[in-house]
Amino acid sequence: MYLNKILSGKNNTPVAVILAAGEGSRLRSKHSSVPKPLVRLRGLSIAERSIAQLLAAGIERFVIVLGYNAMVVQREFERIAKQRHCHISFVEATNWKKGNGCSAIAAAPLIGNSPFLLTMVDHVLAPEMIRDVLAEPLAQDEIALAVDYDTKNVFSLFDLTKVNVFKGRIASIGKDLTTWNAGDTGLFYCTLKLFEGLAIAHKQNKFSLTDGIKECISQGRVRAIDVTGKIWLDVDTPEAFKEATRRIDSVMAKGKEDGYISHYINRPLSNRFSVVLSKTPLTPNHITLLSFFMALLGAVGLSTTNPWFWVAGGIIIQIASIVDGCDGEIARIKLLQSPQGAWIDTMLDRYSDLAIGFAVIFSASQMYDSVWIWPVGFIATISFLMASYVNKEFQIRFHRPYPNNFVNNLKRRDLRILVIAIGAVIGQPFVALLAIGALTHLAVLQIMIKVTYNPSSLTSTDNV
Repeated sequence: MYLNKILSGKNNTPVAVILAAGEGSRLRSKHSSVPKPLVRLRGLSIAERSIAQLLAAGIERFVIVLGYNAMVVQREFERIAKQRHCHISFVEATNWKKGNGCSAIAAAPLIGNSPFLLTMVDHVLAPEMIRDVLAEPLAQDEIALAVDYDTKNVFSLFDLTKVNVFKGRIASIGKDLTTWNAGDTGLFYCTLKLFEGLAIAHKQNKFSLTDGIKECISQGRVRAIDVTGKIWLDVDTPEAFKEATRRIDSVMAKGKEDGYISHYINRPLSNRFSVVLSKTPLTPNHITLLSFFMALLGAVGLSTTNPWFWVAGGIIIQIASIVDGCDGEIARIKLLQSPQGAWIDTMLDRYSDLAIGFAVIFSASQMYDSVWIWPVGFIATISFLMASYVNKEFQIRFHRPYPNNFVNNLKRRDLRILVIAIGAVIGQPFVALLAIGALTHLAVLQIMIKVTYNPSSLTSTDNV
């Protein structure tokens, strides 16, 4: 059974073959009769996650091999193709029950003569791992297998297909190997030689993918690509499902890019919000807009002369600051990162910063009859724009991010929003604005002096 779609040849990236034919009974025992590709893993079906991780690595064309509950699984992939804007073709392996080698060989008519990636639908693979594999050109009639040499961190040795690598070539493969030094990650970069190996194995009544790879190994055709340290997991059991959830959650945080307030206060809360939001249809852009309008609502409260409205406004802008971290978290766990999304988030952050600053200034101007309120408040608010601008300019001019050191953290958005929020709660929003504005200007000035007189000293570990 074929879907009447033609694989586009507009780019040079290989086709990815995804084996989605198996019944997945070990995992489905926990999830009723839902086919494995439709089981949801942190907001995405396993099918969508398999496509999304390959898309993130630059792959745009896919061949899906169907088997168990083929029509239901195909409809899910068709939905994904429409939502993710990619090209998907389908083929049904009529003898898929014999083994995944039968599923793999069923894809042969749709591949053409070019190299292709091969993986299983239930494998979680880091996009950078896929890119590493693609960066290794294949020799003629060669097959490459991504292997992990860190065998101590393998999730399940019982389920692991073990590999013995010698001088960069795979000498043997199998679950029952007694001598081995690496694990099979389930990501292959193949030429048509794979189908020849599978055909030879089938004539011997051997129908697993590993059987076909063994035939290619016997001809010295299989090379190992080291992907040690990259995230990968075969989500084949309820225990592996829990581990996959944990590993996906681990990528939510920005890590070293976070400021002190984000790291210790905002991020622990936004992580919990994002876990809940991942179960909804909300996209990162939806969450960006939600955070923006919350900040505007908080600014309205801060623009009044009512101390209780200040308290409400301060609480709202701090919650907005926490929610502002959720858009990136959702983008990372759902593999929806995009330059456009990051740009929109940055632009709306600057607008909300200005709205909050001017709201506080306006409130102070209604309370104090003094000509200096607006110019001093404006100077303080401008520091918020300078804080972002100085880092962007540094990255453009020196082709690397400014070090996330102590001074850099003093001018981050998470800190200034919290300071203004606290100031509003204690009845001094304008004083808080002036204080954080002065601190931000001093931090920007220190960075400018450092860059001007000693730029070579600025490294990623700088702790000025």
